[in-house]
Amino acid sequence: MDGLYVVRQEPTWRELEPEPDDEYDPDTQPKTVYALFGLAIYKANVLEHALVNTLAIARIITAEEQGELLIRDPWTQGFRDMMGKLIRRAEPYVSAYPEVVDDLTNSLKRRNFLVHHFWRERIQEMITESSRARMCADLKADCRLFTQTDERLTARVFDPLARKRGITPEMIEAQYAAERREAMKRYEPASFTGEEDPA
Repeated sequence: MDGLYVVRQEPTWRELEPEPDDEYDPDTQPKTVYALFGLAIYKANVLEHALVNTLAIARIITAEEQGELLIRDPWTQGFRDMMGKLIRRAEPYVSAYPEVVDDLTNSLKRRNFLVHHFWRERIQEMITESSRARMCADLKADCRLFTQTDERLTARVFDPLARKRGITPEMIEAQYAAERREAMKRYEPASFTGEEDPA
């Protein structure tokens, strides 16, 4: 599993049980708008990671089938590319799934709007509570879109490729747990050593 970057969307989206609105802070204060904006960008970035992982695994499989030796890390190029280029590169793998293609198209549009236009076009809406509530609703919808897209891409495209490579969901879960433990040791060492926080 060297090189496989495990990034998670939480909470997960389900086709029959959409992510409930009560997962989010119902507040409409400016700090909530900023937090939801950050969460939406995070979820867009997780989707980009899913695209990179999909392309890297596909490249490894192709190399093995053709007897090629990979000289460069297949993740390196992916992490240089922006979402639009990643989606174009993923077309051969997603074209059989129109719902994934639609999700990726919509996600790219929303991601680009958030990154390049959101604050310039909507900053005036921070003034009133009702307009902030609309901004919050839009950002929550963006979060749901990015999560939905990531999960559909993973289920329809990444998981079958990973299984072909011998990577099981259990292996991915174990990798995620190991990365989480390492992060906890690094950033919350007291909880791993049993030491009391002096504060």
